[in-house]
Amino acid sequence: MAASLGRAISILQMKPNTDVFKRAPSDLLLPSSGLSTNCIAVGFLPSEGDSASPRYTMAQINSKFDAKSSMYGWYAQIRGSTFDGSQLLAMKDDIVKSGAVFVASVMPSINFNQITPEVAKQVAAVMKKFTDEGVPVWLRFAHEVNWYVTDGTYHGTAADFQTAWKNIYNANCKGNAKVKCFWSPNQAGSAKDLQPWWPGKEYVDIVGIDCYPRTGDDTSKIGLFDRLYGDFYNTFSKGYDLPFAIGETGAGKGQKDAWLRTVVSKEVKAKYPNYISMSWFEFDKEADFRVVMTDDATLANTKKTLLAGGNESCPKQGGGAGAGSGGNSTAPDEEKPSSTGTITAPSATGSAKPASGTSKPASGKCDWGCFGWDCSATVPCQGSYTCKGGYCK
Repeated sequence: MAASLGRAISILQMKPNTDVFKRAPSDLLLPSSGLSTNCIAVGFLPSEGDSASPRYTMAQINSKFDAKSSMYGWYAQIRGSTFDGSQLLAMKDDIVKSGAVFVASVMPSINFNQITPEVAKQVAAVMKKFTDEGVPVWLRFAHEVNWYVTDGTYHGTAADFQTAWKNIYNANCKGNAKVKCFWSPNQAGSAKDLQPWWPGKEYVDIVGIDCYPRTGDDTSKIGLFDRLYGDFYNTFSKGYDLPFAIGETGAGKGQKDAWLRTVVSKEVKAKYPNYISMSWFEFDKEADFRVVMTDDATLANTKKTLLAGGNESCPKQGGGAGAGSGGNSTAPDEEKPSSTGTITAPSATGSAKPASGTSKPASGKCDWGCFGWDCSATVPCQGSYTCKGGYCK
């Protein structure tokens, strides 16, 4: 990930595009029985077990939280000319039982110009295995593209990315009510910096960015939300009248309770009406981002924040897995997991997350890489971590 939060954000002026029809909540497949706070659907990216936190199932998170997550995030890589989706399918049973929208982050480690229509069809075949089970999918192809092309995770030009994205869209999302294409770059200095990576309104169903506060940020203020998301929202969500979702976020000790309250607050929803959902990074990975699978005090604060309601005036949800009578329903008893906290599916991650520390790298530009997540020869890892394949391990 990369984020230049210290720079001023300038708003790119754009006229709303009247050719784009606003998506109703029912079109976005969000479960009516899922967790929602102030009309913002709430989901999680469960820890994959490759860090200080063990692997979690969503059944475990739902059981401990006594509510049903609205989104379920997971990762997979396209490593060659064939894609079997094994990293995603390893979690299929838990995903189906969760009743959540499946936010599938599919990361190409091959060059963008190798994402041919045939490869895109292979991705579609994997997504169909979920939709055939009644699971709605938000396909987050090549998320954080503007960062991952700088650290060697992704390869290719912006033009090649545009072609790859359109191949993915045509095979997966075009004319398919069950799969939505979710464009989710990383936070940038300004929305103008993201224009080379913008596929165009006709190829995108949902827009959003990944962003994590830095240590020292006042996470209790809406001004931080404005600084991190406002420019992007005004340009791509308000500008094209597209739904806005936070693909992933989180904050470390001393910041996470306040940040969670901020990102689901009435004030934020009122200021950003197209804002429909937020997914929390439920990992202990350099920083402890967890707000559910953690200590009792933090869990109590999380419940107080996320179960507060505020959904009385929300547009009706529907059409997604687990559709029911209302949001914030409790998790069914049959989904309660064992107490071991682990499962044995293979690692699905290729996604690296920013730490909240303030350590400086020995050399190179100070971006997320210098805090021990994404790395390269010139952006080394923090502390005792070693750079392997672009990630600090």
